Amino acid sequence: MSTRAYQTIWALIVFAWITNYLIRMAPNALWPPIMAELGLDYTLTGFLSTAFFYAYMGMQFPAGFLGDRFGRKRMLVAGLVLGSVSSLLTGLAGSFLTLFIVRLLTGASQGFLFSNDRVIIAATTPKDKMALGQGISFSGPGIGTTLGLLFAGALGVLMPWRGVFFVFAVPPLLAAALIWRLVPEPPHEAAAAGPSWPFRRVLRTPDFWLLGAIGILPIFVQFTLATWGALFFAEVGITDLGRSASLASLQGLVAPPGLLLSGLLADRLQQRGLERKLVITASQLLVVGAVAGMGLVIHARGPAWLLTALMLAASFLVWCTWGPAYAILGEMFPPSVLGKAFGLYNCTCFIGSIVGPLFTGAVKDLTGSFVAALFAAAVLAAVSALATLALRPAFRLSSRPKLAAR
Repeated sequence: MSTRAYQTIWALIVFAWITNYLIRMAPNALWPPIMAELGLDYTLTGFLSTAFFYAYMGMQFPAGFLGDRFGRKRMLVAGLVLGSVSSLLTGLAGSFLTLFIVRLLTGASQGFLFSNDRVIIAATTPKDKMALGQGISFSGPGIGTTLGLLFAGALGVLMPWRGVFFVFAVPPLLAAALIWRLVPEPPHEAAAAGPSWPFRRVLRTPDFWLLGAIGILPIFVQFTLATWGALFFAEVGITDLGRSASLASLQGLVAPPGLLLSGLLADRLQQRGLERKLVITASQLLVVGAVAGMGLVIHARGPAWLLTALMLAASFLVWCTWGPAYAILGEMFPPSVLGKAFGLYNCTCFIGSIVGPLFTGAVKDLTGSFVAALFAAAVLAAVSALATLALRPAFRLSSRPKLAAR
């Protein structure tokens, strides 16, 4: 495949993720008016924010199975169209219960993407650029986080919060049309069943589960920052909706450079006989300091610029996890089970998306501050970093000859 071809695929996948994240992130900039209209406290708001992820997680494995059976591209397009419908329905929701149900539908629709687009990337990206390709093509969530928070906050000042979701229903349809027209379906043999590799072999692979457990922490931190970021700034005196949402939206800007840098570094380490997991370990150790620093700034009601800097550092380091992790997973198993493996892996990681926002909201209600929740996240990051070193092969200070396959 030519350079232009696989880079075009990367770009279209990025755009699809951006359109999904506009819809996914919009409530996080609009919680103040939503909470006021529906009479929600922080615990209920945290619970409402997790509705998306119950369905998103539950859809990961079925979406991989459906992609294996009916085609990756069909599943991407179906998910994007359903996501557009769910955005329209969000704007029509009139109660906590209906909004919860519609956010479940939104999560289910966006669950089609990951299990199938990662396999397309794995099938179309040159092997020596795999971590880079997995990283760059996954930069859409970071860009979408910024655009979703920024545009939702800006539009929320100009129109009722429901109108924002009507506007955000349009971009996924454009992404669906472009993917249908320009993204190739992976070769049939990439999705065909392999009798020597039944899926139960994935379930019996300890490193698969360890990699998934390690991924819980970055998602915990990512969606804690995404859900409560605007309200973190309220803790240090910035209560204007537009300004707090704008500051919180900056966290997504660091995703592309984080994914690019970590992907390049992980591929370079692999070429020199070291392990990509070292990038994950280093990133999570640095997350400890960034997240704990945020807690200290909020506790001291410190300056907003310092809170912003630490938030950007934490977000950057979290995004550094994914390129190396997806490359490691992509090399564990043959294509015949890879879609379901990616789906189950992402489902495991996204346990953090439920626990993080809900735990943080509950701690806020109990203590009146976000500080204790951020300190707890720092502790979990330290544990996750150390667990990464247990991935095989064992960690060594010296390099080793590169293996042909895992």
